Amino acid sequence: MAYFQESFLLTAAETDLHWRMKVSSILRRMQDIAGHHIDSLGMTRDVLADRGQVFLLSKVELTVHRSPRLNETVTVRTRPHPAKGVYFIRETVFCGEQGEELISAASAWILADPRNHSVLRPNVFDWGPYRFDGADFDPSVARRRIKAPGQMQKLGQRPIRFTDLDGNGHVNNAVYGDILCDFLPAEKMLSQPVRRVIIHYEHEAKLGETLSLSGGEGEDGSYVVLGEKDENRSFSAQVWF
Repeated sequence: MAYFQESFLLTAAETDLHWRMKVSSILRRMQDIAGHHIDSLGMTRDVLADRGQVFLLSKVELTVHRSPRLNETVTVRTRPHPAKGVYFIRETVFCGEQGEELISAASAWILADPRNHSVLRPNVFDWGPYRFDGADFDPSVARRRIKAPGQMQKLGQRPIRFTDLDGNGHVNNAVYGDILCDFLPAEKMLSQPVRRVIIHYEHEAKLGETLSLSGGEGEDGSYVVLGEKDENRSFSAQVWF
């Protein structure tokens, strides 16, 4: 399938204090274009809901080659790739005004029952308009694991608020980008750009719950952050600067 694409002007609300695109803004744009793409194929949220289906993001990883900056026009391109196990694989690329690749990303989505968010097998999905062009793409996002360092320290707690939620009744995937960056070491966030991020969404966080955050440095120079609630891990993330 050829890339589905759209362009946008990066606004101040989507940037950090260095006028670079925030991790949460990247995640929001990835979510938006994935939704717009399947809408264009006739598989809108309402159509899927009538079939007892909803797409939920499970894993995402992105590499920032050069961060988009304030008032830069960015083109986002996306296309699906064949499923791996229960995961629907999607490729997303952010390009600059001269066509240069700014951000490359992969995501793994699950098809779920909207009533209880139980996972559905890909074979119940209507693959009719959802075609592939055979392009090579590394699907390892589906099997990647985040290993917690041997030494982790408590970073604090994060209550879940009304504005964190989306229409699925849980914290929106992009909000975790802000939670993650708020609990990363401030000295790194202030002095170094984020170069690579992996986030795994494990158990839903809902209104009134509180995440307990812990973090530690990995052997490869990365930093790992875990968010847990009621003895369940809500998300895990790994970041390289």
